Amino acid sequence: MYSLHKIYEGKLQNQGSESFRFTIKDFKRVQAVFCSGGVNLSLAFDNGKKVLLHGFEFSKNTDCPPNKRPVIFSEAIEMEIISGVISGTMGKDSSVYLILE
Repeated sequence: MYSLHKIYEGKLQNQGSESFRFTIKDFKRVQAVFCSGGVNLSLAFDNGKKVLLHGFEFSKNTDCPPNKRPVIFSEAIEMEIISGVISGTMGKDSSVYLILE
């Protein structure tokens, strides 16, 4: 069974950049990640031992349907702790989601 989890939501502060940390409790296998358009995203898993996305730019083009936006990993990532940095336009509402198994 797959589940969608929001791991960050907020208005970007600090010159348009925010860091966040998320601990997964029940599901531990990450299948994909996606976020609001027009932001850059970096994610590190397992206390920073595995960096999977660094400065990945999610397009500002919202003409693309949501099911075409996720970054899908070729193999599920197993971990409990995720750290990330999201950056974009200061004051813009932004969100980051994980698709978990």
